[in-house]
Amino acid sequence: MNNITFKAGNNIRMRIPTKMFEETLHFYRDILLLDSEEIFSNQLNCFRLAKIIFGSINLWLIEIPDNDKPEIFLELNTNQINAALDFLNVNHISIQMIETEKSNKITTIKDPAGNVLTLKGLEMKAKK
Repeated sequence: MNNITFKAGNNIRMRIPTKMFEETLHFYRDILLLDSEEIFSNQLNCFRLAKIIFGSINLWLIEIPDNDKPEIFLELNTNQINAALDFLNVNHISIQMIETEKSNKITTIKDPAGNVLTLKGLEMKAKK
C-alpha cells in the first residue's frame, strides 16, 4: 500500500432537503442545546448552512433544495491522494469527482453499504 494512510476527519456533512432543514436545525440547536452557528453560503446548490459542534466533530447541516431525502457525508483524509485513489480503484471502490462552484474538485467514495465519504488529500507531517 506504499505507506498510504487513511484517517477519519472531523467533519460530517448532512445534506438536508429544504422541507426538513428548519426542523433538523431546531432539533440540534434548541432541543439538544448543542452549540451552533448559521453561516452564509454563496454556493449555488445550497440555501442555508449551519455548523453544529458535535463533541470533537463538526456536524454541518446543509440545506439542499433539490434533495428529496437526507444524505450524510463522512470526511476521510489521506496522506497520498493519487496513490490512495489508485489503491481504492484496484479494490473496486466507487470513486466520484464532484466539481464545485469554485472549480475545486471533491473526491467521494462509497463504502459497501452505500455511505458516502469525502476523501481529502492532506500532507501528514512526519513524526520527529
